[in-house]
Amino acid sequence: MKRKQFIEHSMPTIGRAEKEAVAAVLRTRFLAEGRFVKTFEEAVTDRVGCLGAVATSTGTLALHLALVALGVERGSEVLLPSYACRSLLNAVAYCGAVPVVCDVDEHDFNLSFAQAKKKLTRRTKAVIVAHMFGCPAEIDRFKALGVPVIEDCAHSIGAEYKGRPVGSWGDCAVFSFQGTKYIVAGEGGMVVANSALLLERLRKLKEPDSSDVGVKYTYRMTDLQAAIGRAQLKQLKGFIQARVKIASIYRDAFSDLDIALPYSSAGGKHIFHRFMIRVKGDIHSFMRQCYAHGVKVKQTIKPLSIHQYLRLPGKDFPVTEMIMRSVLSVPIYPSLNKQQVLRIIEAVRAAAC
Repeated sequence: MKRKQFIEHSMPTIGRAEKEAVAAVLRTRFLAEGRFVKTFEEAVTDRVGCLGAVATSTGTLALHLALVALGVERGSEVLLPSYACRSLLNAVAYCGAVPVVCDVDEHDFNLSFAQAKKKLTRRTKAVIVAHMFGCPAEIDRFKALGVPVIEDCAHSIGAEYKGRPVGSWGDCAVFSFQGTKYIVAGEGGMVVANSALLLERLRKLKEPDSSDVGVKYTYRMTDLQAAIGRAQLKQLKGFIQARVKIASIYRDAFSDLDIALPYSSAGGKHIFHRFMIRVKGDIHSFMRQCYAHGVKVKQTIKPLSIHQYLRLPGKDFPVTEMIMRSVLSVPIYPSLNKQQVLRIIEAVRAAAC
């Protein structure tokens, strides 16, 4: 009997369009940052509905550029969620700034507005609001805090809040095209903004050959990355439709189980970069049981949350602590076929019962 193929947690959707895009770059014999990067920047600008975009080599470095362009420096305070990728903490550290870590909301896993408001001081120079797993944060509330807002859209390109694309609300927004993100380029990132002055700062910071005085960062994207990213962006609508459809199937299939299901914020269009479930009992046992069924489910923030990296008291971050103990991500990506989706459902149900 033929053995069933193991279902990975994440898998990019790569086809003819990406291969042709790479071939087009190779034919030019110019692989560094060039016209393909410019075209990709223009495409993201149009998709997000902002004034302009600046491509970078990674999403983490896009965030670093955004922080520096907004005037974050040594001693500045930056608000950020504990339940997020460590890259946020790294970018703040690159600036010599002080990370002010906040808990997240239980209903959507996004930065807690109440916590951010409580921890705001005169030294706060920026707040990083991540739209976690494709679920938009209530970004308009954070804009009312009176400090620059950076939207972290690494999970959420194509999501909307109150009819506007995420990334169009903040002073800056950053995107990632790393290999497990919504659209992929292997690596790569992007900063978008609606201020001509801010965009000028971002471009000068990234351009080591410019004549103005100051520290420069060689954070360039390559044309190879940009070509793949542009090909993926053209398929974004289909990617979203596929993920939302699978999410709907999961909701129905798991409705009778004692697990929590993803929540979408009021006014938000959730695009399901991840499908998160909250389970009872030992999550490691749950993962092992799914693995035995040929399906990989996983913790997406690991091994530690940001407050755990910093050894801050867990009692101050009860929601993040709960998520780290009990929340797992189920495979959800466009290249899953019907049989694989049914196998995932079977594995989760078996582990939950």
